[in-house]
Amino acid sequence: MCVDTQGADWGLATEFLTIPLSASMEEVIYRGRKFTLVRRARAVGGRLVWGEYLVHPGAVAVLALVDGAVLLVKQFRPALGRWTLEVPAGTLEPGESPERAAVREMVEETGYEPLRLVHLLDFYPSPGVSNEVIRLYFTDQVRYVGVSGRDEGEVDMEVVKVPPGEALRMVDAGEISDGKTIIALLVGKARGLLP
Repeated sequence: MCVDTQGADWGLATEFLTIPLSASMEEVIYRGRKFTLVRRARAVGGRLVWGEYLVHPGAVAVLALVDGAVLLVKQFRPALGRWTLEVPAGTLEPGESPERAAVREMVEETGYEPLRLVHLLDFYPSPGVSNEVIRLYFTDQVRYVGVSGRDEGEVDMEVVKVPPGEALRMVDAGEISDGKTIIALLVGKARGLLP
């Protein structure tokens, strides 16, 4: 007997559930500029279970020290309806390497070009709903080249330099609440990269 995820009894044989499900057991619900929403099936305990997931091309984030201060951007996040403080970050373009994306995002958002990037770690910010992976880098060698190429929604973004101790205090106080920024600051502190 086959039971769908809503518990309806369809009275069908379950033999097909022993066949491994492939990526072809999905449908595209929405294709956006930065992600695709898909509905995907898999067999769990003899049942066919459907879930909705965001398929994401990946992103980068950069923990940058400039003149001994952490380089952050203050930007409005429409999904939250408020301003946030974040490390420079962004989505990979098609065919773009993570290193190139990190350089591009730093220049677009802050005007600083990293002269050296050190890969710190990769992490999944929301594995329950998305396959997005963020590659986190560190730099303390930059040159100012000027802001260029910001997205339409980023023109009012502000660059903020915060002493490392103050940035960590802001995390503890809940004043910095962006996950990738919290991870970047805590990893930077743990690895001795922040003074």
